[in-house]
Amino acid sequence: MNAWEVNFDGLVGLTHHYAGLSFGNEASTRHRFQVSNPRQAAKQGLLKMKALADAGFPQAVIPPHERPFIPVLRQLGFSGSDEQVLEKVARQAPHWLSSVSSASPMWVANAATIAPSADTLDGKVHLTVANLNNKFHRSLEAHVTESLLKRFLTTKRNLAFIRRCRR
Repeated sequence: MNAWEVNFDGLVGLTHHYAGLSFGNEASTRHRFQVSNPRQAAKQGLLKMKALADAGFPQAVIPPHERPFIPVLRQLGFSGSDEQVLEKVARQAPHWLSSVSSASPMWVANAATIAPSADTLDGKVHLTVANLNNKFHRSLEAHVTESLLKRFLTTKRNLAFIRRCRR
């Protein structure tokens, strides 16, 4: 049986900021409201990915998700042009603006659980995308993460299923 392992890393998005959104995460809380540098963070991430690839580790890059994620703000009742929606949210609910602007999809370690084909009864790779629904800003990631992983993994014939954890 041929097996292969790929390292997945998420690229830091332009809206990366330290908002302290992950209650219970000491690093998140400690760095809350500090100034961030998304460009520098993205460069650091790319350098790490290149170092791994240069060392012979297959490397996949997960692109940033659409942020701010305005469709969620519309579901929450905000209306108008995209600019008007963002202005209203910034005034009325800045915590929601922070959540829908979070670059947290870069943390792909919690994005999915994968069971390799050698460990499954049907001999296929089983993948379950996490819903991360205990944190509002992380719950917005599942749909896009699922789509990205499907694109990457469905080219392989031994993929059994891709599904999202139920909420």
